[in-house]
Amino acid sequence: MTEIAARMSGAWRLWALVPLVALVAIVSLFATTGGSLIDLLGRTPPPADAFDVRRVEFKPGEIKVRVTNPQPEDLTIAAVTVDDAIVPFSIDGERTLERLRSSTIVIPYAWVADEPILIGITSSSGIETAHEVAAAVETPEASAKGFLGFGLVGLFVGVVPVALGLLWLPSLRRARPEWLAAFMALTAGLLAFLALEALSEAFALQAALPSALGGAGIVLLGFVVSYLTLTYLSHKLAALATLVAVGIGLHNFGEGLAIGTSFAFGELALGTFLIIGFMVHNVTEGLGIATATTEERRASYARLGLLVLIAGAPTILGTWTGGYVRSDVLGVVFFAAAAGAAFEVVVEVGRWLRTRAPGGLTSGWVLGGFLGGVTIMYVTGLLAG
Repeated sequence: MTEIAARMSGAWRLWALVPLVALVAIVSLFATTGGSLIDLLGRTPPPADAFDVRRVEFKPGEIKVRVTNPQPEDLTIAAVTVDDAIVPFSIDGERTLERLRSSTIVIPYAWVADEPILIGITSSSGIETAHEVAAAVETPEASAKGFLGFGLVGLFVGVVPVALGLLWLPSLRRARPEWLAAFMALTAGLLAFLALEALSEAFALQAALPSALGGAGIVLLGFVVSYLTLTYLSHKLAALATLVAVGIGLHNFGEGLAIGTSFAFGELALGTFLIIGFMVHNVTEGLGIATATTEERRASYARLGLLVLIAGAPTILGTWTGGYVRSDVLGVVFFAAAAGAAFEVVVEVGRWLRTRAPGGLTSGWVLGGFLGGVTIMYVTGLLAG
């Protein structure tokens, strides 16, 4: 009887695979023969033979345009215009692009600084892709001076404000349990706001990517991988302050990307505005780390310095990346990862509040603190545009 029971148990395991096998068979059948079924519902017009303009660079007497083919069919670059005038050009790469392949169009052209420019790329089928540049500004080259400048910007935007926020630590150590719970909930509110902000930015960047790159799936992948990774680390890193710093650090990398990209494309006014706004914004992040650090009986200066670097130094890396490496996919992945990390830390803070806050998660101190955190981030976020 035991042998028969074992065989039946094995058969049930195999039977569990039947729905999966059947699903694969049905999907495969629909993929190969489903065209006739779709035709009953109507026909989708073919996509226009348009390119994706990924980047425009301005050098003295020269314009470089990076284009990608987002279409299923091959696209050929046939002609290029600048301000509606046909211009000569050369191609760094292939003239005929397969799906998701890219080439750089090099246009000898005496552009005028700060003047708008309209660039058109026509495919062999006669469809023109138009891309307007509001003001032509020379694209900065990688240099020691620029590298230092981006690094200092990241330092003042990320590291310095977080360090200033940590100065609240002595006061928080003397706070009553109710106030400490309120500030811990405030930390959760800060991180919840950062998570939604990062997720919104990730979806905005993803919308500009070719659909063949996976659509919203790339956002979900970055979010889930980050969330699960930090969940694993939360069981290895007992210190809540470290988790808070990691979540904030990933978000600050995204802030650095925004600043570096704005300066790289000549939007100096926007970049300066972002610097001032993010500096004010990030002081409150230091408060969140300080609140979580009160869990530790003693935190050495080295420990506090490490937390500042974990949370603030990614801003420096972000400015370098945004200034010199333009990758839309990288931006989507990092903003999605920042959202996942921040949400995971919100969960960890919620667990702390549930067990240690006077009155639990539904106390007025906790609810008021969370609302206060969201409100603070919203108000200071207005300065960052």
